[in-house]
Amino acid sequence: MTADRAFFGGHVETFDESGSSGEAMAIGNGRVLGVGSHQEIEALCGPETRRTDLMGRAVLPGFIDTHMHLEKVSHEFTMLRLETARGIADVLDAVGNQAEHLRNSGLRGVWIRCFADNAAWNEKNLAEGRLPTREELDKVALGLPVYLYRRPDRAVINSAGMELMATKLAEISDGFDRATGYLTGKPVRILNDAIYTLSMADGVYRQAILAEACQRLLAMGITTIVDPGLAGAFDSSWALYQESEKRGELPQRILLMNRFDWRKPYQSEKERVLQSAALPNTGSDGLQAWALKFLLDGEFVNAWMRDGETPTARASRHYTPEELRDLLLLAAERRWPVCIHAMGGGAIEAIIDAVQNLRDEGVYLEHGQVNIAHAFLMDVLDMQACVRLGIKLSLNPALAYVYSDEMRQAWGPLSARAVPLGTLASLEIRFAGGSDTHPCAPLAGASIAVQRKAWDGSSFGRHEAITPRQALSMFTRDAGDYINRADLGTLEAGSAADFVVWSQNPLEVDPRLWPDVSPEFVVRAGVTAWSSPETVSTKQ
Repeated sequence: MTADRAFFGGHVETFDESGSSGEAMAIGNGRVLGVGSHQEIEALCGPETRRTDLMGRAVLPGFIDTHMHLEKVSHEFTMLRLETARGIADVLDAVGNQAEHLRNSGLRGVWIRCFADNAAWNEKNLAEGRLPTREELDKVALGLPVYLYRRPDRAVINSAGMELMATKLAEISDGFDRATGYLTGKPVRILNDAIYTLSMADGVYRQAILAEACQRLLAMGITTIVDPGLAGAFDSSWALYQESEKRGELPQRILLMNRFDWRKPYQSEKERVLQSAALPNTGSDGLQAWALKFLLDGEFVNAWMRDGETPTARASRHYTPEELRDLLLLAAERRWPVCIHAMGGGAIEAIIDAVQNLRDEGVYLEHGQVNIAHAFLMDVLDMQACVRLGIKLSLNPALAYVYSDEMRQAWGPLSARAVPLGTLASLEIRFAGGSDTHPCAPLAGASIAVQRKAWDGSSFGRHEAITPRQALSMFTRDAGDYINRADLGTLEAGSAADFVVWSQNPLEVDPRLWPDVSPEFVVRAGVTAWSSPETVSTKQ
C-alpha cells in the first residue's frame, strides 16, 4: 500500500514490545504502514502522498484513558477551580467572571458550580476563614444560580439557587441556614446530586459541554476513552454519545461500560442491563458498548479489607459472592467483558476466588475478559493470581494524589503501598492507567506515577514509583492491551494511526514538568482531529 501521509525529520516512539523508534513514519487507510529511517519511509510513498516535515518534533501514540467518566468530566470542565483562592474577593471575582461568560454565551438555566474533588479548595485557605454568603454571591451572580461545594460536607447556595431547589431545601430539617445559604453534613451531597440531575435533563446543554470536553481532552493527547459509565444510566449516555457521533462531535474512540447501580437489587439491575439499548461488544469502532461495570466495595473507609488488615475500616460489600458468581457466569456465557471495582484486599481476593472457582468447574473465561479497576491494596500473591487467571488491571495514580487524606485516615500505614505500580512493574506485570478524577490529563497522571506525591506535596509510597517510560506505557501500549486492542497504544506497523505530535519528546522532559507540556497536533485514524492554534507548518 502507498502511504496517504508521511512524516519525516522527527523522533517517532512506537511503544511496541521492543521499544523501537525511528525518524519517520508512514500511514495509509487509517493505519501505520511503517516507522523507520527517512529512506525506509520514502520507499512507501508515492506521488500523491502528503509529506510533513516534523522539524525535530516527537511522535507518540495517542493516549488511552482506561477509566474516565466522560459525561461527568464534561460537567466538571464547566466548574470553577478555586484551589488558588485566598480570600472571599478571589471567589467572588471567579463567580462574577463566570456569570458574565454564561450570560454572553446565551445558555440559560446553567448553574455556577465549583470543582470540589481536590481538597486544596477549602475555606481554611481564605483570609476570612469562611465561605462567601448567599448575599455576597447574589451581588456578583447576575441572577444565575450558584452552588459552591467544599468536599466533603460544606457548601453555600445563593438566592437564585435556593429558588430552583426550593422543594429539596424544604425537605431538609438540619444542616441548612437560609440566611447565609450555608449547608453542612448530608444536605450538601443531597443538593449536589440534585443539581447534577437537573443539569443532566437539559439535552442541549449536555451536548454542548460534551463537544467542548472532547476537544479539551484531545488537547491532552487523548484519542481513546474507556468510560465506566454512571450508575444505571447506560441508555442515557449511549443516546448522548450516539447523537454526538452523528454530529461529528465525538472525536475520540469511546468504549462505554454498562454500570450496575449497587443501591438497587442485583436482579433488577441485571434485567435492566439485558434490556439496554446496546449490549456489550456491539457498536462501531468509534463508539462501542464494552464491559459490564460492577462495584464490589466502596472507597477508602468503605473498602472491603482483608480480615485483620486494619481495625478502623468498615467493609462495604455491595454484592454477595453468589451475585458476583452469577455476573461472571453471565459474562462467560455471552463472552462479555466485566470490569469490577475493588479497592480493598478483601474485594480483590473475592474476585480472584470467584474466577478461580469457575475455572475449576470448567467455566471458560477468556484471557482479559475480567478486569479489576483501582486495585489499591493488591499484594504480590494477588498480582500473581491475576496473571495466572488472565485478570487485567487498570490503576489510577490521580486518585491517590487527590484523595491522599482519605486514604491515610482510612488505612494508616497501609496507604503507603496503595496503587502498587512499582511492585507490578518489578514483576513485569502489565497494567493500564486511568484517571477517574482530575487531573485527567495522562501526562499529569503519569507524572504522579513517577513522583508518587500527593496534591499537598507529601509523598505516598515512594517505593512504588515507576520509570517515565513505564508511566507513559500505562496510557499507551498497556492500555491497549487492557481493552484487548493490540492495534491501539502503539505505532508499530498495522496499528491504528492514532498519534500525538509534541514539540518536546516527553521522554526527554523532566516528569515533574509533564503537566505543562502540550501537543502540537493530534491524529486519529490518520486524520488530524485537533491542532494547537500555534501549529501551522506541521498539521498539513
